[in-house]
Amino acid sequence: MNHYKNLSIQETSIGDYALVPIRMQDRECIRVWRNQQMYHLRQQQALTVEQQEAYFETVVAKLFEESEPKQLLFSYLHKGECIGYGGLVHIDYQKKSAELSFIMNTELEIDAFETHWTNYLQLIEPIAFNGIQLNKIYTYAFDLRPHLYPVLTKNGFLHERIIPNALIENEQSIPAHIHSKWNAKLRLITQDDRETTYQWAINPVVRKYAFQVSEITQTIHENWFMRKLEDKHCFYYILESASAETLGSIRFDIDASEPSINHGEQRTALISYLIDPSLHGQGWGLAILVMGEESAKYHGIQCLIGEVKPENTSSCAIFAKLGYESEIKSDRIRFKKSL
Repeated sequence: MNHYKNLSIQETSIGDYALVPIRMQDRECIRVWRNQQMYHLRQQQALTVEQQEAYFETVVAKLFEESEPKQLLFSYLHKGECIGYGGLVHIDYQKKSAELSFIMNTELEIDAFETHWTNYLQLIEPIAFNGIQLNKIYTYAFDLRPHLYPVLTKNGFLHERIIPNALIENEQSIPAHIHSKWNAKLRLITQDDRETTYQWAINPVVRKYAFQVSEITQTIHENWFMRKLEDKHCFYYILESASAETLGSIRFDIDASEPSINHGEQRTALISYLIDPSLHGQGWGLAILVMGEESAKYHGIQCLIGEVKPENTSSCAIFAKLGYESEIKSDRIRFKKSL
């Protein structure tokens, strides 16, 4: 069996089901399934036998020779028989992210769709997060199979965003939905995070984009930190990797004077977030906001507001990407989103 050079985990299994590096013997059944399911794939024309042979010989075979292949493909087996295939595609080794791809035997689509998608997600995750040390896996799906979305949600994927006009079919515009899962989680902040958050607060990169320009001493930070811990209108989280590395923080502050708190109107919170400056450029800013939105909804927050300096272009881009409406103020840009 072929092996990928950059994978520490080559195959995974659950009961009678397994994911193994793609087998050349499965190329014909894969071709048939792809041609039958072109409606939801980024495939414009039916594949011929000759095209499939050429693809496996010139593209797939070389994946096993490369140190950092752009895709890692796998055969999905039941008792050794191929019943589907998928992989990690569009791998970004700098941001440590990859898109998930998966199709199953067309005959299984109607009655066993959830079963096999769930199997696949559980089989591919350890390969992605442990075998290749990715931070993020995601699906990019045209809005043609809405029954896929609940399966993703059940398996810990969050709806990241919608890409409008992703596909034009019969003169109809079809969006694409991105669902993502990160090898990290949000946890409530504790007193043990006091020093870490202080070091972030005084970091020159963080200070550059902060609205408060006065010096932050250890005492000032400790007093502020303890007030936040005790504030019942503040929800404060740390983003933590699977290996317990602290990656950043996000905070939701609700104005205790807002009528919404006592009269059932839309509950609004101000977002404050930061990522450890040593980890900038790895996609954690978007991750912490997407995960934060889920936590905000859990606490009954219905509207989020983030205020950013115009020169903080990366943060502005993240808010815009996630569908926040912008309003330019005198010294800042205000981003707002209803959940």
